[in-house]
Parts: sequence; structure tokens; C-alpha cells
Amino acid sequence: MNTKTIPSSTLILSFSFLFLFSATWCFGSEINDRHSDIRFKIDKSISLFKQARYNEALPYLEDVIYEGSTNPDVHYITGEIYYVKNELNKAIKHWEIAQTYSPNEELRLKIEKTRKELKLDKKHIDKISCNLVLKYNQNDTYASDLILHSLVNSYNQLAYDFGWYKNSEFTVILYSNEDFTNILDFPSWAAAIYDGKIRIPFQYASFNLEELEPIIRHELTHALLHRICGNNVPAWFHEGIAQYKDSIDDSASREILREAVNNNNLISISDLGMDFGRFKDDAKVKVAYAESLDFIEYLIDNYGFYTILDIINNFNTHSHLDELFASVYGLDLSQLEESWKEHLRLQYL
Repeated sequence: MNTKTIPSSTLILSFSFLFLFSATWCFGSEINDRHSDIRFKIDKSISLFKQARYNEALPYLEDVIYEGSTNPDVHYITGEIYYVKNELNKAIKHWEIAQTYSPNEELRLKIEKTRKELKLDKKHIDKISCNLVLKYNQNDTYASDLILHSLVNSYNQLAYDFGWYKNSEFTVILYSNEDFTNILDFPSWAAAIYDGKIRIPFQYASFNLEELEPIIRHELTHALLHRICGNNVPAWFHEGIAQYKDSIDDSASREILREAVNNNNLISISDLGMDFGRFKDDAKVKVAYAESLDFIEYLIDNYGFYTILDIINNFNTHSHLDELFASVYGLDLSQLEESWKEHLRLQYL
């Protein structure tokens, strides 16, 4: 039997081709795996961020940044988390990187505002009790003790009401009225603000704890709702629950609502999903607050407070508000709104 001998040069070329093909395939596979891992970490961090699970989101973001990511969203979200943690220098650093990759006027203003806030922060003293951090000017030491005591009492009661027993730190900052309105640029009608931190305008000469306690309860409610539900809670739900818990007399709110019903000036619930600060008309802001409170009271009066707790505790288990409300009430949000408006018409017309 005759056999053919394959030239050695041909064998070498064949093996070289197979080696190169194998190496290229392995290298390409490794790159794809790396990209998939980065994409997973980005998606996971965004999901955790939306749920306000910041300490869990941060390691994923830091891993992606260590890998050399230039994704502006990664740096923006990292900045947001550091901002909530009151690490302002780190927040600015990451926002500036995000701004470099994707210039944005809103982010530029945010960076500018945070730089001003950083200057104020350096003047503050920290006082810690339980999981509350109070930042204040050294001239207000006596008042800070009273305020921190009120904060702890209000927090313990609200945490019990909402069934929140996790170890989570909340920051409260006292500002002079001038700093609050001018430097921080908050609306003139705001008694206080929660934006990841509770910010309270305060002047020692006009200090009145009885007036301040409802404000503390209101903003602490915002803080707890944010930690439990995350970043996607509609403004009307936030403000309705916060007003319900602050226990301020609502007779003025009812009068505003009466006028809105009679003048056909009610705002649809769907238009109250965004921050009320975007309304330029103070009268519209008052209607927005009045509606939010009354709609929440309507739900509680007719279905019980436990249904509100069901909404809060299941907020991240549904992709749409209608789906969530239908699962709790058997009616979607628009049906509940129509039922509430009919109640208002019967009450005020």
C-alpha cells in the first residue's frame, strides 16, 4: 500500500493556523465575557440604586470604574450615592467625570450647588444619636440637643408605624434661613426639604420646638419612604403620607381643596408624579399638596392604613403603579382617582 508523506512545512502552517484561530477565539470569548460582566454590574447597580440600596450598589459601581468604564451614568450614580453619604468631594469628582463624557446643564448646576454646600458643611459640627446624624452650627449647641431628642422620638415612632427596623443612617442638617434660601436655592414656600438628606432652615432667635416637630415628622417620613421604596415613588404619594404623619391641622388644606373643586381646578394625579417644586405658581403648589393629603386620607378612611403599608412594602415588586394598586385595592390608580373625585364632588358641591 502506497502512502503520501505530508510536507513538514504544510504541517507547521496548519498547526499555526489552528493555534491562531484558537487563541483568537479564546481572546474574543474573554472580551465578550468581560463586557457581559461589566454590563451585569452596571444593570445591577442601577437596579439597587433605584431601590435606594446604596451600600449594595456602590461595590458594583466601583468595580466597573476600576475596569476603566467611561459610562457617564456609572459616574453620575456613584456621585449620587456619595452625595447621600455626605462625601461631597467624592460626589463632585464623579459628577465632573460624568459631565466630561456627557455635558449636561442640570448636572453642571448640581455640581455648582454642591460646591457651595461643601463650604457650608465645613462649618458644621456633627452630633450622632441612634442612626441619626445632626449637622449644625456651633452657635446652636443647646438647640441641637433639643432637636436631636425630637428627631430620635419621631424616628422611633415612624419606624414602628412603617415596620422599619433596618440599621440605616439618616443625615439632618440645620441651616440659617439665608443659607437655606440663597445658597441652597430651595423654593421660598418650603418649610424644609428632603433630597437624600433632611435640610431644615433654622434661626436660633426664633426657635420654637412645637413648630419644628411637625416639620421633623414630615421630613423623616420622606426619608423613611425613600429608604423603603426607593427613588421612583410619585410626589403625590410622598407628600400625602408625609402630611398625614406630620399631624398638622389640615383645615386650610381642605379650604384650598374646596375652592379647587368648585372652580374646576383640580390637578390629575398623573400630573402630580413629579416634584412640586417645578410648579411656578404658589397657588398650584398648594392645590397639589392639598390633593395629595386628601387622596391618601380617602384611601386610608375607606380601605385602612394597612393597605398603604402594602403599597409601601411591595413598591419594588411591580413594574407599574396601576399593577401595584390593582393588586392591593382591586382597582387601578385611575379608577381609584375617579372614585375619590366623585367623593370630593359630593362633599364640596
